[in-house]
Amino acid sequence: MQFFRRGFQRFRNEPASIRHASVAIVSLTMVVVVIGAVVVRIFDRQEYPTFGRALWFTLQTVTTVGYGDVTPERVVGRVVAGVVMVTAIGLVTVVTAAITSVFIAAARAKIDRSDRSEDTDTFGRLESSLASIAERLDRLESTLAATTSDPERDSDGG
Repeated sequence: MQFFRRGFQRFRNEPASIRHASVAIVSLTMVVVVIGAVVVRIFDRQEYPTFGRALWFTLQTVTTVGYGDVTPERVVGRVVAGVVMVTAIGLVTVVTAAITSVFIAAARAKIDRSDRSEDTDTFGRLESSLASIAERLDRLESTLAATTSDPERDSDGG
């Protein structure tokens, strides 16, 4: 029990970790299977004469396989099956969400890297264009300065 308590505490401290989430989900699933098997075995010994049969029932219920070879006919077995099924569905949802979030985070990181690369390329092109414009302006100013300060032109025109 101490193992589960420490694991739960670790998960509460760092819930965003996929590793911690996976450990929590697997642990919770195992606990649900074992507790479900114990409850069914204790309260419905006629249908589940051995712990192995009860464990098989809860295991195929939590995995949503349901072979049909072990199905509860009494209320206790059906209640346990319902709890196990709802837990399994919730766990599958959490696992799917965790995996999806990893894919989304990876895609976002790739897009961010691509955007940064495009920004760098754009800034490089802008700097090159500005440098080219500055050179042209310098040549125009030089030409303009040379034509306006030419003494022969001043004497011809004036």
